[in-house]
Amino acid sequence: MLRPVEDIAPAPAQTGELAVGVGPLSLPGYLDRPQIVTRTGPNRLALAEFDKWAEPLKDSLPALIAANLGVLLPSRQVYLYPWPRSAEVDYQITVDVLGYERTPDGRCTLEARWSIVDRRTHATRETLHRRYTTQVQGADYAAIVAAMNAALTDLSRDLADTLKKQAR
Repeated sequence: MLRPVEDIAPAPAQTGELAVGVGPLSLPGYLDRPQIVTRTGPNRLALAEFDKWAEPLKDSLPALIAANLGVLLPSRQVYLYPWPRSAEVDYQITVDVLGYERTPDGRCTLEARWSIVDRRTHATRETLHRRYTTQVQGADYAAIVAAMNAALTDLSRDLADTLKKQAR
């Protein structure tokens, strides 16, 4: 199971608290399954027969990004898509996960394209395509998931840093 970042003391808000909406998030079809996926070659994937996600990635990834942003930003207003109509969201984050697996060289990669949209002007403020790579520290699935978690944390930190810059 993936987990959110540990509680840290975020920097105090400079321009007030941001209201952030996370989602929608898209996944490739090969990841939309209960089994943990590993890459065994350039054109080959393996599905873990006995090691499965505690919940679907399409649900857990946006929830974890939102939880991480709640810790990394000076904000308690982080909403999941679709957020309540009463929520006045400053920025919306959309994420397209393009790949998320352990590779044959013992690394974990998370490849994602994400955008930050200013909800007041409806203008896309930032669109980035990044690959986050972490080393798997072990041979079991617990080590693979820990490395995948680290990659997701790196994505969350990039999102938080970009949102802080946009708010200035």
